[in-house]
Amino acid sequence: MLKVLALCAVLLFGFARTAQAEWQFTPMVGFTMFGNTSLVDLEQGTGDRHAHLGGSVAFLGGGILGVEALSIWTPGFFDKSNPEVDLIESSRTLVAMGNIVLTTPRRWTEYSLRPYVSGGLGLMHASTTEVEPAGILPIDVNVVGFNIGGGAVGFLTQRTGVRFDVRYHSTLNRAGEEDAPTFGPVHLRYLTASIGVVFRR
Repeated sequence: MLKVLALCAVLLFGFARTAQAEWQFTPMVGFTMFGNTSLVDLEQGTGDRHAHLGGSVAFLGGGILGVEALSIWTPGFFDKSNPEVDLIESSRTLVAMGNIVLTTPRRWTEYSLRPYVSGGLGLMHASTTEVEPAGILPIDVNVVGFNIGGGAVGFLTQRTGVRFDVRYHSTLNRAGEEDAPTFGPVHLRYLTASIGVVFRR
């Protein structure tokens, strides 16, 4: 992970023009959907749509390269909306990723949407708490994962704008964890669609 972030920094500072560099801070909301996992899913809720909260801190140059730290938290990821039997008290997933960003030069899109694609590596966490007195198959796993996605940023004022983002998240190479209640190697994947308010400085 540290090597990836170091490479991002080298690329960014090697190609970006410092005079036009900017920070973008973006709190986001959206939906996590189309989930699929080998982890034991008692209520079969991973394929449902779930609301999420997230955030991004990005550093972009005036050129095409940038870096960002991205995190998305999805409460209730394993919960079914209307389960026949209520087996899960609470559940969640969390991703924390370090990404390389490719975008159009700032001078091309100063007063319009600035499209981008980004991707990178990081941590994927999943956990559940079961309704008592069951508690026989709790999930608490941390695995290496990756994400890839894209979207666009448009500024309404000099300092404030809107970001639209669609992103695919997945575990890397079906990483294993011995204590995880799973059918075969651990895999977890889902799609997120987010919108956020961008604060630029």
